[in-house]
Amino acid sequence: MNKLYAVVLVALVVFLGMGAGSAASMFYTNNSIPTENSTPYTAPIALNKTMQIKYMIKDNTTTKYGIIKHEITRKNKNQTIYPMISFNGTALSLVFPENLTVYYTINGREPTNKSTLYTSPIVLNKNMIIKYLIVVNGTKYTGIVKHTPCKLVKKIQTRKIKNKRIRQVIQELVPA
Repeated sequence: MNKLYAVVLVALVVFLGMGAGSAASMFYTNNSIPTENSTPYTAPIALNKTMQIKYMIKDNTTTKYGIIKHEITRKNKNQTIYPMISFNGTALSLVFPENLTVYYTINGREPTNKSTLYTSPIVLNKNMIIKYLIVVNGTKYTGIVKHTPCKLVKKIQTRKIKNKRIRQVIQELVPA
């Protein structure tokens, strides 16, 4: 059984064992503030390009927001291997497909074959910058995943339209 399916199976077992009242739901979007109308999380999200994901994790008592930015720093023409974001009902994690050699750092340095070897999902529970190096048959793929927990704030914005000042309240995600 490949590692991704094992992670999803464990997540499902954990989710079902927790009871409906304690598991959280995750919603995400690429461009605006996530809401319960955004895309619901149903399967790992492939970080297959340089991209940004804004997410909201909601349970019965709390709502957490965050931003995940992924940048491919060395892309090969036929690249098909990418990291993924996984959510198990309580924790958000960075996962890589199984049977790969993946090295990573969380200290800002470029990863080498002497860096930490990936063996299990990397939990994204704080402000983190993860640089990774995937090596497959001598081919190297590198990238950066930045995780920023955020809070939702309301700001008042004023604009001038036809000699009138219009005030409006806008919502924005800012680092927590």
